Amino acid sequence: MLKRCNFKNQVKYFQSDFEQLIRQHPEKIIILDFYATWCGPCKAIAPLYKELATTHKGIIFCKVDVDEAEDLCSKYDVKMMPTFIFTKNGDAIEALEGCVEDELRQKVLEHVSAQ
Repeated sequence: MLKRCNFKNQVKYFQSDFEQLIRQHPEKIIILDFYATWCGPCKAIAPLYKELATTHKGIIFCKVDVDEAEDLCSKYDVKMMPTFIFTKNGDAIEALEGCVEDELRQKVLEHVSAQ
């Protein structure tokens, strides 16, 4: 399942699929956080991801439950959790694997400043 973090510290479920989100925002960076509810490192980095989502409104932050979105996991070759895929128009432009807080923060800042 694909969830989009809104900017009021909540997560809402999308009824639409990822391709529709891309069509709606072709020029925006979309960050996909591939996580699992049972994953300890995913839980550890979740507060930072939420903070980034509320701070950087020029980027769309989504959470993808790997147990419910095998097609997206396959498309982006996700092998571990958490994995963060930075996309533009559906194409992966950057990927981070693991609970890499400093790297995640740095990559988000790079993409925000490039817009």
